[in-house]
Amino acid sequence: MRICIIGKYPPIQGGVSMRTYWTAYRLAEHGHEVHVITNAKEASPPFRMHMRPEDWIRCEAQFSDGSLTVHWSDPVDRSQSYIPMASPFVSKLASIAAKVHAERPFDVIHSHYMEPYGVAGYLASEITGVPHVVRMAGSDAGRLWHHPQLDTLYDHVLRSAECVIAGGAVMQRAIERGVSSRRIAFGGGYSLPETLFTPDGPVINLKSLISELGSADPVGDTLWGDFTGERNYFGVYGKLGETKGSFALLAAMHRLKLAGVNVGLVALAHGKPDVEGKFRTMAQELGLTDRILQLPFLPHWRVPEFLRGCLAVCCLEQDFPIRIHSPMVAREALLCGCCLVASREVLSKLPEYDRLPSGYGCVAVDNVHDVGELAQRLGDIANDPAPAAAVGARGHDFARRLERQTEFPRRLDKILTAAAARKRLPATFSGNSDTPGSSDGSFQLTQLCADALLKITGKRLPTKGQVDIAQAHAILAAIRKATARGETSLKPLIPAVEIEITVATAEQTLGELRDGDKNKSFVRLNIPRWAIDSSDLAQLLPIQNPRMNIIKFNFDVSHYLTSRNVGEFPVVVTRLPSYVLVFAPAKGRRSEPLLVDGATARILQLSEGRQTALEIAAQLESEEGATSVEDSLAWIEELFRRGLIGLRDRGQNLTEIQANSRKSAN
Repeated sequence: MRICIIGKYPPIQGGVSMRTYWTAYRLAEHGHEVHVITNAKEASPPFRMHMRPEDWIRCEAQFSDGSLTVHWSDPVDRSQSYIPMASPFVSKLASIAAKVHAERPFDVIHSHYMEPYGVAGYLASEITGVPHVVRMAGSDAGRLWHHPQLDTLYDHVLRSAECVIAGGAVMQRAIERGVSSRRIAFGGGYSLPETLFTPDGPVINLKSLISELGSADPVGDTLWGDFTGERNYFGVYGKLGETKGSFALLAAMHRLKLAGVNVGLVALAHGKPDVEGKFRTMAQELGLTDRILQLPFLPHWRVPEFLRGCLAVCCLEQDFPIRIHSPMVAREALLCGCCLVASREVLSKLPEYDRLPSGYGCVAVDNVHDVGELAQRLGDIANDPAPAAAVGARGHDFARRLERQTEFPRRLDKILTAAAARKRLPATFSGNSDTPGSSDGSFQLTQLCADALLKITGKRLPTKGQVDIAQAHAILAAIRKATARGETSLKPLIPAVEIEITVATAEQTLGELRDGDKNKSFVRLNIPRWAIDSSDLAQLLPIQNPRMNIIKFNFDVSHYLTSRNVGEFPVVVTRLPSYVLVFAPAKGRRSEPLLVDGATARILQLSEGRQTALEIAAQLESEEGATSVEDSLAWIEELFRRGLIGLRDRGQNLTEIQANSRKSAN
């Protein structure tokens, strides 16, 4: 397929440029002929990357079956002059795309970011008749699209597109503005090349880089500060700003200096002139010039070299006005095995972020603007750097799992292929598929049983909306009564309803406990050190999450929990102990019960805060005679990652920990 991509691209800095580059690269790698149309060479410092000759070469690629070619718009000169003067980006991009199409037709046009690329993509599509697939990002969807002088055009571009790639709030607004839901697809996430974003690889030598920048093309004043890497340093990269935590970070660095903590800061970060000026002025006033080095932006493929040199990497975005904004910085740092220091806001945007506990796989900052808290987190790392490698390694494992769950670029490939053929996408590609449902599935089996009861006996029980506990008891009583009258075919239904009543009752009890203790939270990790080092876990005391209960059944419930209809219910109940974990509702949402094996249930039962993980593993080995200590320790660590147990230091007061652990949602 011959694909035209119109969008940001190196040397433009930022997440959209990075996404466009890897999208084009991976599609070409998958055998497509990809042509990128971009105005990237017109970018100027500070948002222009420092590009070496080899970096320019890397903008294009040739594979056995596919290729990546870039077509650059010309920088503004006198031949483009008009009043009032501005570079005619939309016109140039659309015209270049039309000319390249005339040489050999495109199959599909894909634009990423509305201004000017989506508008140019729309015009190119109108000129060539080629289907247009448009995608918005964070700031254009959250800011530009809401401008009264832009929204009418953007709405038209979206309604005219063959396909709009969107999900969540962007999808909902697109539908409200007249885009058919049948033409909206969820594009899936992005994955980064693990051969590049890895803990192993070259590390930037700051002195050599400074020398390189001094002899390179002019980089403006993007190189600033006197720090040269002679001591450990924290890293930060991206855009500067109040909501990026940039100024809180300077204030925290000042506190560290006053406390005698000898650590530097390397910022691969810049902002608009007023923000940049404020950042440097504040650094000078706080006497931090000799501790800070501000570098020009580097190409995406050099970012890992920068990350690997940092003691820890800060990603402190908080109160960001574009709520759908999801920075890739955190994932890039984690993949490179860095110790990530991040705001709770950033961490909450990571899929399955609750499996990355603070002090284990990252360092979370509850309130970035609390300079005391931020300085404490950074100071702990600088004064005791030993656990940083272990934290980074666990973060790397977490990020690798996320990457391998991402359908990139396969999902986008299918979307573009369908658009090129003007075919409707399957329902599974709809943006709605990425939006969690609101239905409560706590009595799905009971509803199936009620339907079966009606079919066999003709008896309809009064239910209003979703089945609740009282209605489930009524359904169970009716099934038992019908069974007693000779309807033996209904007998397998009884355990199904009993399971759901037992689970719902336990959930209700946990919810009431949580409601009565609203101001408390479960402490997942409570140790004197800032993080767990690689050898620490065995000596810590596991304690079961109090927002969870273990229910033991005297029969095998697995066949019921996986059944889709009553015909799949077992005819004869297997007498085999089963263990189901139930959870207190969190933020008004129900968590699905979790079926676990006997060994897991036993670990949870022993996690009372009195025995170390090593002692529990040794006891399990003696009880079971099959599970090794090493395997049990690994599983205890996994249960901690999943939030089923917390860990505390042996020296802490048990009563205090138990009291803290009875707090509600984390």
